Amino acid sequence: MKQRSKTLGLIGATAAAVIAVSGAANALSIKGNEISMRIGSGHAPFITYVKHLSKTFVPNVVRRVAAETKYKIDFKQHYAGTVVNVFDTLEGVQDGRLDIGAWCVCFDDDKAMALNLTYYVPFHHPNASVNQVIFKNLIAKHPSIKQDLSKRYNQTLIGLTGFNNYGLLTAFQWSKFSDLKNRKILAAGPNLPWVIVGIPVRTTIPKAAQQMQTGVGEGIILFPDTDYKLKLHEASKGGQYTLTDFGAVVQIVLSVNNRTRKRLPPQVLKIIDEEGIVYGRTASAASQNDHDWGISMLEKAGIKIVQIAPDAKKAWAQKLADWPQERAETVKAKKKVNMAAMMNDFIAMTKATGHSFPVDYKIK
Repeated sequence: MKQRSKTLGLIGATAAAVIAVSGAANALSIKGNEISMRIGSGHAPFITYVKHLSKTFVPNVVRRVAAETKYKIDFKQHYAGTVVNVFDTLEGVQDGRLDIGAWCVCFDDDKAMALNLTYYVPFHHPNASVNQVIFKNLIAKHPSIKQDLSKRYNQTLIGLTGFNNYGLLTAFQWSKFSDLKNRKILAAGPNLPWVIVGIPVRTTIPKAAQQMQTGVGEGIILFPDTDYKLKLHEASKGGQYTLTDFGAVVQIVLSVNNRTRKRLPPQVLKIIDEEGIVYGRTASAASQNDHDWGISMLEKAGIKIVQIAPDAKKAWAQKLADWPQERAETVKAKKKVNMAAMMNDFIAMTKATGHSFPVDYKIK
C-alpha cells in the first residue's frame, strides 16, 4: 500500500488515472484494527480549504477513531497534483485514487452543475460563514441538488465550505461599470459570465500569475487573500482591488468514495461524517478571516482598495439580471432538478439574514 501510494505521488494525476481505471488503485486498506486511507486535493496546502484537511479534518478523525473505537486510522495525504489535479478530483474520488477528496465544483461546471448554484446568483451574501450555513440548509431542503454525486459519480458529500467574498483585482484603475468594456478579465469557470462587459478568460489558481504577468489577463475575479498569496498584486504592477461583493460562493465539496463508505466500520464512518460537518464550519470561518487579512496585505503592498460604487454595482447586476433564469432552465434540462425552486429558496434564505441584492432576480 505504501509503495503504491508513493508511486502514485511520483507519476502524477494522468498516469494515476490510468492505474485507477485498470483496477489497480484501491486506496482503502483495512488490516485488523489498522485502517489506511488516501485523502487529497488538486490545490496546494496553503489554500485554506486544503490546509484545513490536514489541520482540522485529518487530526480530528485520527484522534476520535483512536479514542472512541478499537481502530486506528492513518491518512495518506496528497495535495497539489500528486494524485489528482484541480480538474479531476471528482473523478479521482469516483475511481478510487482517493478515498476522500476536497474539490471545487467550479472546475466541474457540467458534472457538478447543480452544486454551482451560488455562482448563478451573484451579489449574494459576502460572509463565508453565513453563506455556508445558508447553503447547508438549502441542501437539507433540496437534497436532489447533490444527487448526481452518488447516482453517477460514486461518492457522498460529507462537508461543504468555500472561499470568501469574490472581488476584482485589476492592473488598471476603474470606477464606472463601462470602464471594464473590452478588458480581459480572468475567472474560474462558472463565474466567467460575470465578465459580461469585458472579455472573459478562463483561469485556475496555478495559471493565474503567469496569465497576469503576460497580459493574457488584465484583471482577475478572485479573493483578496489568494491574490496576495499568489503574488498577483505584483503581476498587476500596483493596480486596484475593488470590493465588488459578488458574494462568498460555497463551492468546496468534501466527498467520500461510496465503495470506501461500504467497507468502513460503521463507528468509524460515523466519525468521518461528523467531522466532515466540523471541517466545513471551521474552514469557512478561517476563509472569512482570510478575507480581511488579504485586504490588509494588498493595501500594505501598495494596491489601491476601493469599494464598488453603488451605481456600478447596480449596473453590473442589471446586466446579469436574466442570467439566473437561464441557468435555472439549463440545469433543470441537464440534471432534472428543480433549480428554479432551489435558487428562489437560496435568495429567500439570504434575504432572511438581512442581505439586500442590488436587483430583484426573477426566476420561474
